[in-house]
Amino acid sequence: MDGQISVFDPRDESSPCYACLFSPSDSFEEVQCSTMGVFAPMVSIIGSMQAAEALKLMVGTAGPSLSGRLLMLDGRSMHWTEMRAARDPDCQVCGAAPVRSNK
Repeated sequence: MDGQISVFDPRDESSPCYACLFSPSDSFEEVQCSTMGVFAPMVSIIGSMQAAEALKLMVGTAGPSLSGRLLMLDGRSMHWTEMRAARDPDCQVCGAAPVRSNK
């Protein structure tokens, strides 16, 4: 019943990466779609918006992207919440001195 959408654009030096918002070292409650189910219209809503964001990036002149913003949709109330995020200078992935693995 929930959906999230954002854009992570590595071409933009001010854009956070996925790990800036959701650190790999954080632990989250694992909720599996196979157990909880999926509200089918949510897939279409979020998928359509993500496609629109991809097209905006490809065209380059269709307005600002969701880079630096996370939109969250509550499917029960159909209420959108927006969270702004900045690039984390200490991010393990894109920070000033990212930790690299030799694997």
